[in-house]
Amino acid sequence: MEIFKAKRVFALALTILIFFVVKAQSDYRPGYIITLQGDTINGLIEFRGDKENAKDCVFKKSANLGKVTYKPNQIKFYRFVDGKYYLSSVSLNYKFNNPVFLEYIFKGPISIFYYPDDIKDHYFTTKDTSIIELDHHNRLTGNAEEDNLILSKHEKFKAQLKFLFQNQPILFGNIDRIDCNSKDLITITKQYQKLSYPSEELVHYEKKTGGKIKFKFGVLSSVGLSNLSSPPYDMYISDYLETKYLNFKPSFTYEIGAMVNMYLDYTARNKFCFQLSPTLNLVNYSSYEESSLYPLLYVYKLDIRYTTLKIPLLLKYSFYSSNRSILPFIKLGPGVAIYLSQKGNYEYYSVPLSGYTGQPSVFNKPLNQVTNPICKYLMAGVGTGLKCGNKLLSVGVTYTYGEGQLTGYRSDAQLQIEFQF
Repeated sequence: MEIFKAKRVFALALTILIFFVVKAQSDYRPGYIITLQGDTINGLIEFRGDKENAKDCVFKKSANLGKVTYKPNQIKFYRFVDGKYYLSSVSLNYKFNNPVFLEYIFKGPISIFYYPDDIKDHYFTTKDTSIIELDHHNRLTGNAEEDNLILSKHEKFKAQLKFLFQNQPILFGNIDRIDCNSKDLITITKQYQKLSYPSEELVHYEKKTGGKIKFKFGVLSSVGLSNLSSPPYDMYISDYLETKYLNFKPSFTYEIGAMVNMYLDYTARNKFCFQLSPTLNLVNYSSYEESSLYPLLYVYKLDIRYTTLKIPLLLKYSFYSSNRSILPFIKLGPGVAIYLSQKGNYEYYSVPLSGYTGQPSVFNKPLNQVTNPICKYLMAGVGTGLKCGNKLLSVGVTYTYGEGQLTGYRSDAQLQIEFQF
């Protein structure tokens, strides 16, 4: 019953975390804005989807201060550190239906800007003082009739690019093979600039990917309840066949160990990491059953203690970037349990129910040999991390289920504390 309650607590914790994530505050990243007067203000900018970033800029001077929302007619630029760069349409000599922020994806003698809306992805190119919106298909709707109508319209962006690149006709064949998207436009513009302006600097505004894998080390400790199931055993007592289960009670278990977190994207995000966390686990199981068969009461007892090396390899996902102070997370993965020692004893005996004076029968058997030294299991966990400077303190719950001893299955529900240096 206690293990069933533990499972319910784990499921409730997972539900609460998911609700918390859905309602969670936005993702703020280091960046800066440039005012209409040309002043630079450093702070944090809310990182959202392309459509939202094109509408406005949500800015904080620091994590503890309130947010300010800037419209395109209120600032000139905003940019994420080493990342996306947005220019107000008010700064361009071009008539837009509504003011927007355009993503500055390539800067050079020919520059490329972009913003999306519900109809299409809008691309603009600038050369000298000219600004041209590239003419291409609207976004497909999924309706066959409407999409056929969209695709039947002639796109002019290739002719527009050939006009801009008219001094490099060698590129016309490449232009005929591209689509109107960021990747292809950046590629063809780079080719043009290398041919026409080889000494000019190429500036490609994109998020750097860090490149190097980053390792972080720490320690962890867990406490909770463990349950070991058992198949039935046939026992002969006084010529009677008894089928009994070793009814283990939920047992207290605890463990301590080390951890290595391998971050694949160490660029102020760190949302994904692989976690290897070997721990030394201790648990003691007990079973006590009685059965009345007149004139005797039969008692079945088992006590057994395990020392286990648990080695889980988990994929951990944090819902926020690592520049946040509070980092809710989930983790999931397989593990191997190496049973280092087993110490126990099994016995059953009989005692008189009343007035019986015959000799009681006693059976005693030591259980000091591990029957299955290597067992596999699955582990899942949820929790929240709290940044302490460059260190990270995390508190969560974990649930493991897999192979156990005595041909049974083992499940553990534990409270876990981690500290990453």
